Amino acid sequence: MPGMMDTVMNLGLNRSIVEGLAAKFDERFAYDSYRRLIQMYAEVVVAVPRDHFETCLEAIKTERGVRLDTQLEGQDWKRVVDDFLTIVEEMAVLSTNAQVS
Repeated sequence: MPGMMDTVMNLGLNRSIVEGLAAKFDERFAYDSYRRLIQMYAEVVVAVPRDHFETCLEAIKTERGVRLDTQLEGQDWKRVVDDFLTIVEEMAVLSTNAQVS
């Protein structure tokens, strides 16, 4: 909606908490939630374009031979988290270098 603020959800999550959630409850839920936090933070705070994440996710789905996000398993989401963190780190470095120049 126009005029609404972007929101970053799941702020209490970190690697340690996610691993605990995955062990106690459901790995897929835990890592998908963490993935969402990383993506929202990156888009809202760091201004990483959404297509970087969509391209990454689509590549993993293609590699796994699935069409839907819901068809990915816990280990797949764990990999998505790692790949998303790499994207954020790379974009943050590029952003910092651009500001310094």
